[in-house]
Amino acid sequence: MKAGLVDEFIITFAPTIIGNGISLFKEGNHHLELSLKGTKQFNQFIELHYQVKK
Repeated sequence: MKAGLVDEFIITFAPTIIGNGISLFKEGNHHLELSLKGTKQFNQFIELHYQVKK
């Protein structure tokens, strides 16, 4: 991400509560502007597709 090599994220959410949650990324000073490209539902799962704004 720091090098600007990531151009999109596809993140799938499952409706399960696990303590305080699980971090997707390590802590750091990262900030990306994202644009939502679409969503899909697979039974109980939701998939979010984001594009990184350049």
